[in-house]
Amino acid sequence: MVDKNDEEYENDINDICRALEFLYCNEEEEEEEDEEDEDEEDEDEINKIDEIDDRQKIINLFRTNVKNKKLDTTQSNKSHDGKEGHALEKLMNIKHNANNLPDLYGYEMKKDANKITFGDFTASEYLFSNSKDTINKINGWNNNQVKLSRIDFIKTFGTKNVDKNNRYAWSGSCIPKYNIFNYNGTIFKFNEKNDLCIYYSYDKDTRKEKNTFPEFLKKNDLLIVIWLKDKLMNHVNKKFNDKGFFICSKNKKTNLYDKIGFGKPFSFDFFVENFKTGKIFFDSGMYNGNDRNYSQFRANSNFWHELITEEFS
Repeated sequence: MVDKNDEEYENDINDICRALEFLYCNEEEEEEEDEEDEDEEDEDEINKIDEIDDRQKIINLFRTNVKNKKLDTTQSNKSHDGKEGHALEKLMNIKHNANNLPDLYGYEMKKDANKITFGDFTASEYLFSNSKDTINKINGWNNNQVKLSRIDFIKTFGTKNVDKNNRYAWSGSCIPKYNIFNYNGTIFKFNEKNDLCIYYSYDKDTRKEKNTFPEFLKKNDLLIVIWLKDKLMNHVNKKFNDKGFFICSKNKKTNLYDKIGFGKPFSFDFFVENFKTGKIFFDSGMYNGNDRNYSQFRANSNFWHELITEEFS
């Protein structure tokens, strides 16, 4: 047996105390971490319950007001599709708004169709915009160097419709796809900042009338339309990245709505990825005679239905 003096005993006692204190502190920290984990789990559970409750409210509205009922479209002066959409919104207690938020309880509503719209997202700048600082800067123009009216833009990059009194429109075949030059020398690309851009290249334009264009257009890689990243991201994330979306679908035999399907939220990154593959596309409806730009982004019905995770009848 080793003899120890008082100082050595005191050191041993201090070591034991420090060890006990360390163990005690660790236990307290673990308890606090467990409590934090439990609080987070409780909050997640509450959010899930709230989400289920909100979804059930939407399902109840659909079953009570819409399912297997003929919609009254006599109160609207819009086109056929617009009338039905307006009537459906009214029955689902959705008030028309332009605040770029989800339609109902954090969900965006969509009516089933061959092509379903993400939204009418006006560009940040068009070549005809009164204020086009970004376009001027990228193209190396000063503010007064280039002026192109809206109708001249539509005539330059659009087509003439003989069935509508030769009305010019920037829609249909003249609209480019992503990373593929169109016959009129235009192409969609995301730039290094993830701004969505339409460029025009004179050398890629196969039309004879390009020879009559003003000199400032007789160049390549000219930016003519841009959606700045923050603007487009704001549109997509606010509409679709809250709780998701739901689609009201019709029975093909009865032509009456009989199902409602819910899809999960998706972000701007998802939108970008699918625009690059062509699954999401720009479906412009701009035409001379209407000041609205109709800059709509859409995807085919199959694309949307593949995102559905739950369906209720």
